[in-house]
Amino acid sequence: MDLGLKDRTAIVCGASQGMGRAIAHSLAAEGARVLLVARSADRLQEAQAQIAAAVPGAQLATVALDLTAADSAAAAVDAARSRWGRLDVLVTNTGGPPPGQPLDLDDDKYWLAYEQNFMNVVRLCRQAVPLMRQHGYGRIVNVLALSVRQIEDNLVLSSTSRLGVVAYARYLAEQVAPDGITVNNVLPGSIHTERLGQVAAMQARHFGRDPDRELELRAQRVPMKRLGRPQEMGDVVAFLASERAAFLTGLSIPVDGGQLRAVV
Repeated sequence: MDLGLKDRTAIVCGASQGMGRAIAHSLAAEGARVLLVARSADRLQEAQAQIAAAVPGAQLATVALDLTAADSAAAAVDAARSRWGRLDVLVTNTGGPPPGQPLDLDDDKYWLAYEQNFMNVVRLCRQAVPLMRQHGYGRIVNVLALSVRQIEDNLVLSSTSRLGVVAYARYLAEQVAPDGITVNNVLPGSIHTERLGQVAAMQARHFGRDPDRELELRAQRVPMKRLGRPQEMGDVVAFLASERAAFLTGLSIPVDGGQLRAVV
């Protein structure tokens, strides 16, 4: 199936590792021009080299930015515009904030979580949408977490800050739909990444369990009895970024092997 992504321009945030890198790979494999964004220039170069080796002829660039900084969104969009003259796809994706319980965290930790997981999305969309409107095509995909639908123990900062993005994205989806722009969220469950390993170790310490068995226990809680692969997330995002997904907007889509137990 031709997804219609050849020579589309995409920004992928958090692209130096894990799901972000897998998403950049999937988009590049479909012929998109991909700007990889993350904090570490060295890790971005590693990711670029790995994708280039796997996807001959991939059109890639990198820019190292801290997306909690207020001016980072403009810098990312300007980098894509300067290199390729347009922007068609924006994938927002950042690492999770520290663990904690609702009453145990001070104001500074809450504010930082909202800068990291909510305000960066607002700023990136504010910068990206005008450029998308120029060409009558846009796909915004926010990588959030299954915990916006089904809370995860000891991760109140992640759940609450990312839930704000769900509401924001739903409002934005209605505003930009007439412009040919869609806005969707993906909600990864237990995807086998470095971040999941960190969360698993944290949960094991918090509940007094064996850290070496925590990922195995997580896999057993998934109806498919395995952890998800980052590339499976990448392929879902590539579809949502494509021409084929033109009539899907305002959605929050779990990618979780059936882990979400909600009926609606």
